[in-house]
Amino acid sequence: MNFLITDELNPNHRFLRTTNQRISDFLKLPRGWHYGEGHAPNEETIDDALRIYNQATLLGLKSEAFPGVDGEIQINCYSGNKTLEFTVESTGIVSLTKEENDIETSSHENLSVEAVLNIVREEYGETTWNSFDQSIQSIIASTESDLRAGPSRIPLTGVEYRSYLAAA
Repeated sequence: MNFLITDELNPNHRFLRTTNQRISDFLKLPRGWHYGEGHAPNEETIDDALRIYNQATLLGLKSEAFPGVDGEIQINCYSGNKTLEFTVESTGIVSLTKEENDIETSSHENLSVEAVLNIVREEYGETTWNSFDQSIQSIIASTESDLRAGPSRIPLTGVEYRSYLAAA
């Protein structure tokens, strides 16, 4: 059960699709892929990683994913000076490390995927809506004078265009 975001209206569509495909492709890693060590993650680990990655990305976080030598998948999510680092183990257990300004602020182990998704939603659920604030401020009327219609310049006909006068 692989989750693949294909919403063409999403501005991150191409990036989402390639990273989703990359995570799915971790399944194809050969035994010994990392200097003679390492094996591919199982399908459940891939599905769990895709769920976390897609949730974070849809909330506006920049994210990337890396395979681990023991079949785990690491997902790093960035928002400004904050970083969330998830490690999805082949057992379905997830660990989470939070950093701010490259300083570790907290670490959690033995989390379920659902618990991790809830943490991401609680901390970054407003990110998508906040990202629209700047564009909205530049297009909305905030004072009465913004609503007032200004005079428009109506071009003069005939006087400005001599070719019309000659034909008349």
